Amino acid sequence: MKPYKELTYLGRARRMRRLASVALEAFGLAEARFKLVRVAGNTLFRVFAPQPTPAADDVHIDGQYMLRVHQPGYQAAGAIELELAWLAAMRRDANLPVPEPVPTLDGKLLTQVSIAGIPGERNCSLLRWVRGRFIPKNIRPHHYRAQGRLMARLHDHAAHWQIPPGLTKRHWDWDGLFKDVEGADMPESEVWALLPRRYHEHFKAVTKKVRRVMDAWGQGPDVYGLIHADLGVDANLLFWRGEARAIDFDDSGFGYYMYDLALSLEHCREHAEYPQFREALLGGYAEVRPLSQEQLEHYELFMAAFYVYLALWAAAMVPRHPEHREELFERLNRSAGLAALIVPDALG
Repeated sequence: MKPYKELTYLGRARRMRRLASVALEAFGLAEARFKLVRVAGNTLFRVFAPQPTPAADDVHIDGQYMLRVHQPGYQAAGAIELELAWLAAMRRDANLPVPEPVPTLDGKLLTQVSIAGIPGERNCSLLRWVRGRFIPKNIRPHHYRAQGRLMARLHDHAAHWQIPPGLTKRHWDWDGLFKDVEGADMPESEVWALLPRRYHEHFKAVTKKVRRVMDAWGQGPDVYGLIHADLGVDANLLFWRGEARAIDFDDSGFGYYMYDLALSLEHCREHAEYPQFREALLGGYAEVRPLSQEQLEHYELFMAAFYVYLALWAAAMVPRHPEHREELFERLNRSAGLAALIVPDALG
């Protein structure tokens, strides 16, 4: 049998279908139809139950699910279990419009599956399919206001939820952003050494300013907790009858709520409509959960922190993916330019 790493995309997809079939048996869906959505990072399948059970609300589509075969090495089993426990709690406690985890026949939210031809065990989880659609264009302030309300509800739940003992996820704090760069798998000094020298002074100044703010705020539940960490109209946000709905909590972890909000608009910072979108997002958030003036004053600093993190990530990826060198450097240079635009005098 040909090694998995040597297979083409279609070859990997065929083997993953076999693994998916075994995983679905654990969830009592051995007879379900399923189709491949993606083989990159997590491998995703859309699943159709043969006898759909009517949903209790309109958040999910009857009898449809997302099977995730989790990428090996990206997250430990405990981190995935925390994500699933949080999703289950948000559905149970607050009826939040997020994917609801489906337990296996023996009551577990995460199961391990192995088959011949795919190395190791793969963590697998099943989520109910969220009803809604992406808004790729014609985005208006009311979309951001709806997103702000949703994020406030997510953060409010996180601030009051008791995390199950023994479970943890990555931290999007200072170390997580600038020291333990996701996917780099190399010491901090090596990551920074890959960054073009012309950016070092300004980026270091931004990180120092961010550290001062984080140290002053601390990590109390009023400012820090579980966050989505990748939610925006350009990614992982659906809309249904005016309501914003969040999907794909794979990158969720512990971080500053203001960082989560700042990520929401990083894709449109250079657009003319940015001030309107910012006002709508933060206005919607404030309808549900108050924000202090000090937090608001540092909104764009946290956006600059993300741009520095993204630039470090892109620089670290260039040696690993030389075929994407041009795209990675384009992302790096955009991030550097926007960080400088937001914090022109980072030492101030």
